[in-house]
Amino acid sequence: MLPVIHRSCLAIAVLLATGAAHAEPAPLDRAALHACATQVQQLRSDATRLNADTARLDARRVALDQRSAALRAEATQIDRDDLRATLDLQQRRQQHNSELLAFNTEIARHRQAIDAVNGVKQRYAQDCAARSYRRADLATLPADAQAAMRAGLADIEVPYLDPASDR
Repeated sequence: MLPVIHRSCLAIAVLLATGAAHAEPAPLDRAALHACATQVQQLRSDATRLNADTARLDARRVALDQRSAALRAEATQIDRDDLRATLDLQQRRQQHNSELLAFNTEIARHRQAIDAVNGVKQRYAQDCAARSYRRADLATLPADAQAAMRAGLADIEVPYLDPASDR
């Protein structure tokens, strides 16, 4: 009879151990709920702005690439003896290179902003997502924070950097 009891105790211990590993995380307290609502609000605001910036920067990149190609094509067609045309092209190339440097600086800032918003999203996923909270605690939040928590992140497209797209 002892081996049967021993096996039963072992089975119960295994069930308890696996159940504890899959236990629901503790509900968010009022302070954590407020912090999560703040993160959702930040993600909504930043994602909207960064997605618009990404579209604007993509269009600017296309225009700069086209201008680079046009300057290269023009360089092949200039008569080398035409000093005025050569100097004009050289001046436009310098201006274009300055614009490219400014664009690259703006891209670097944009990448940092995307990294930052993705950090917020990861913290939200780790600390807030799939965690319950008390209705009474939700009711203590400002109306916009309550709305943010009710909406969650389902309709938010947070930009991210694809490592394969780095040049």
